[in-house]
Amino acid sequence: MSLRNTNFTFEEIHQIYSRSKKLFFIGIGGISMSGIAEFCARDKREIYGYDKSRSRITEALEKVAKIKYYSTPDNVRGMDMVIYTNAIDEHNFEYRRAKKLKLPLISRANFLGYLLSLHKTKIGVCGMHGKSTTTALLTHIFDYGCKKPTAFCGAEMNGYGKSCLAGEKDLCIFEACEYTNSFLSLPTTDAVVLNVDFDHPDFFESLDDVKKSFQKYVNNAHRVFLNGDDPSAMSLTHDNIITFGFNKSSTYRGEIITAEADPFQTTFMVYRCDVPIAVCTLPLLGKHFVSDALAAFAVAHMNGVPTEAICQAINDFRGSKRRMEFIKKSDTGADIYEDYAHHPAEIEASLSALKEMGYKRILCVFQAHTYSRTYYLYERFTRAFELAEHLIIAPIFPAREENIYELSEEQFALDCGGEYIEKSEEIAHRVKKTLCDAIVLMGAGDLSAKMLPRL
Repeated sequence: MSLRNTNFTFEEIHQIYSRSKKLFFIGIGGISMSGIAEFCARDKREIYGYDKSRSRITEALEKVAKIKYYSTPDNVRGMDMVIYTNAIDEHNFEYRRAKKLKLPLISRANFLGYLLSLHKTKIGVCGMHGKSTTTALLTHIFDYGCKKPTAFCGAEMNGYGKSCLAGEKDLCIFEACEYTNSFLSLPTTDAVVLNVDFDHPDFFESLDDVKKSFQKYVNNAHRVFLNGDDPSAMSLTHDNIITFGFNKSSTYRGEIITAEADPFQTTFMVYRCDVPIAVCTLPLLGKHFVSDALAAFAVAHMNGVPTEAICQAINDFRGSKRRMEFIKKSDTGADIYEDYAHHPAEIEASLSALKEMGYKRILCVFQAHTYSRTYYLYERFTRAFELAEHLIIAPIFPAREENIYELSEEQFALDCGGEYIEKSEEIAHRVKKTLCDAIVLMGAGDLSAKMLPRL
């Protein structure tokens, strides 16, 4: 089981951090951990870390950090402070040795909360889907509006080439992750709730359990932005609510004017209290992307960014890594995309966006993330791939889990209307032989890393 978050006060963390010179990150290759490590490196700390394999993220981080790719208790010897990801368990060598040496052990969320507390305005983006895109767009908008934000995003932000942006102490924009209730450790002035859905069944028991956590998170915010089109989000209560969405009752309402496949872009009108205030063009297709843009517009507008700057930034936005990201053309002329979608709602939204982009024959290669999610959302997965003409199911990415559910990947593929192929080289061979207009590699595991070099 994953480790839980620590509950140090920010003053306690400040006392530890202020006297710490050498910081060790367990799981430094994670997108959030790497951003925090980079932030601390700029704060003149010596950065060390462990991750199980070298990646594009750790390779870039090696410029400011000394990283080990093998786990041993000796890795933490001589460290002043250890930050760990919740993805590890209590058997991790570095974690166990740090406890034995009585080194300060602080969870990622708890430490991130401390870093956020150093900023005046703290904008947290939460929800099961769309956090990274919205966080990246908000960062771009505020940067465009000369606000010089600090940002912690859950994906590499195109245009910045990294997931962390070190700005000034006036404003911080961050992705507020709900897993293991991590977002409850994050101080927030503006809470942005994109959606509330059932996910992380290895932690949450039900949708009601998820709602309770989100309610606790927004309770601590000064102001809350809710998706007016999401009933579960709208069930949350607060004294200061701003809504966004396509619903006519939304404070900031969007109305799609045109959606064009060449070039890919969506033009939409923004109304505030039913009065038209802007026309924006987003260089992405898909209603879910427009919803994210409406959320970003509402937050930026309420925080004083000029309307013209918001519209210009939206028009200039180029998305985030692995969020329906165009990679290249295949030898057969198909467009290859990489997409992080790993929840049925995300899969449906992404495939719908590809259809809007004009692709008629879509080949989807999907890798489910964790056995628990696959098991508890099984029925929803079986209905999620209807817009894909061809579907290949890869082995489930286990992450921190074992297959205690006795899931059959072959049967899962059949029930989803696809074919199970175990080896990545065989998947690549089949993909190359299949005639289609678009190929999309979906999932939050290691499928893309294995597949893209072969295509």
